[in-house]
Amino acid sequence: MDKTALFNLSYGVYVVTTWAEGRPTGCTANSVMQITATPETIAVSINHDNYTNKCIKDTGVFAINILGENIDPMVIGSFGFRSGKDVDKFEGIEHLVKGYLPVLPQAVSYITCKVINTMETDTHTVFLGEVTDAGNLCKDTPMTYSYYHKVVKGTAPKNAPTYQGD
Repeated sequence: MDKTALFNLSYGVYVVTTWAEGRPTGCTANSVMQITATPETIAVSINHDNYTNKCIKDTGVFAINILGENIDPMVIGSFGFRSGKDVDKFEGIEHLVKGYLPVLPQAVSYITCKVINTMETDTHTVFLGEVTDAGNLCKDTPMTYSYYHKVVKGTAPKNAPTYQGD
């Protein structure tokens, strides 16, 4: 099987945020999609090993930060290659609170959600969230996962659904 065919699926690049015992935390994600229009419902897939997964289960809420092509790559790396269990991923990164959730002001847009259902796979939880708030933050072109790999030259961390190994 040629797993590189999966690279042709279209993805975006997002930071999913929530709270961890009163402090903001989050992780980089690429598997986010709108499920329904009424009520507005979003699905996001988070690896079981990601601390953010536990925090979303604990709080029942999450925010999607839609990253743009001009985002500082350090933001993607900070949220994608370290665990919020071990470090404060928001240290040195400005954030706002929108819809009661931490949001990155350098994101193109944000969407806040309350969890209404989950689906467990062997490695990931798919959280279904009803949208509670949304807004646009800065003018930029939303980053695709293809752009992230081809232009930014970014890689996928081990817990990413698109990780292909070394």
